[in-house]
Amino acid sequence: MLRPLFQALFAASAVVLTGCAGLPAAEMSLPASIAAERAESVQGLGAGRNGSFSLSAETGTFSRGLDRVDLFSVVNWSSASTRYSLVLADGSRTEAACSGKAVEVTWKVIAANAKPFSFECEWRGSRSAQLKMNAPVVSMTMKAERSGQFSMGGTTLEVESVHEVRGSSLPLEAPIGYVFRHDGKVVGAIELNGLTPRLWRPASGTALREPVTMAALALALLWDPSA
Repeated sequence: MLRPLFQALFAASAVVLTGCAGLPAAEMSLPASIAAERAESVQGLGAGRNGSFSLSAETGTFSRGLDRVDLFSVVNWSSASTRYSLVLADGSRTEAACSGKAVEVTWKVIAANAKPFSFECEWRGSRSAQLKMNAPVVSMTMKAERSGQFSMGGTTLEVESVHEVRGSSLPLEAPIGYVFRHDGKVVGAIELNGLTPRLWRPASGTALREPVTMAALALALLWDPSA
């Protein structure tokens, strides 16, 4: 199952939480430090395997996929791949190559992660960077949590999945988005609910704008192999 699985899950959650399909879809719960900031829409991602996108002055192209191998309905190997090329606001270009994987073992009604979710990206071109994300080896909750780091030059961002929905005490299992922290302070977020992700990022011209943008696009394009 591809990106539509996420959309179906989020849509169903929104209906349960609001009690009416005609009301707005569920929105990610944002930290107070950025909740009042204006979000930017990532146009063009949709649910396709290939395409082009735009984000204010930045534009790009992408390709992505998700493969699953099911062995006797007991062992399930999943792997995801993503590539995108981004033309930054100053006209320079960087390209990302990402891969994600997970292995799940199911016995009767019990499912366990034999190899928890992992996701890695590398950027080449005018900007060089790395992103590494993992699920916890042991989780005490039902949430499919992910966390990791994005590194570019001397800048490091802490990345963490968000499962809380605004106005509800009921968290979602799959991430509805991610937040980005620098030196412990939230500096950005990406909401993945629906066909058009929404991005909160630092102001144009600031040092953290490009790192947040690059990491957020990689996560927005991911077809999560654990979903």
